[in-house]
Amino acid sequence: MARAQEGDIVRVYCAGRLTDGREFEMSEDGQPMELIIGHKDLHAELEKALVGMTPGESKVVVVTKDKGYGPPREDLIQTISRKEFPEGVRPKVGQTLRLPTDDYEVLHARVTKVTDTEVTVDMNHPLAGQDILFKITLLEIVTL
Repeated sequence: MARAQEGDIVRVYCAGRLTDGREFEMSEDGQPMELIIGHKDLHAELEKALVGMTPGESKVVVVTKDKGYGPPREDLIQTISRKEFPEGVRPKVGQTLRLPTDDYEVLHARVTKVTDTEVTVDMNHPLAGQDILFKITLLEIVTL
């Protein structure tokens, strides 16, 4: 039976669980993801785990915070004046905003505090500081 290797296009299902028991799916609407192993379409630890798997095989992969998204960084938490937001934009706690940078990148920021004059946003990855347990299933090797 064929085994997945770097460069293969594969279809996988991947779900994660945090150490506090919260679960999440990696793909939209529970649908499988299609990716090229080694092209950084998925977390490096998960892509490494796919190598050598056969269709139908599942693995549990633990990604520790030091190999995952790292610890939360204070420098990625910023307070922005409400005047910086376009008219009509009303940030709410928990909302994710797309913030443009001067070099045309877009940062994703979660609103953590809102006052009449300021908005505090956290640009850390939502899984920063977390150990994550992933269950990954190789559904199909699309191309060898």
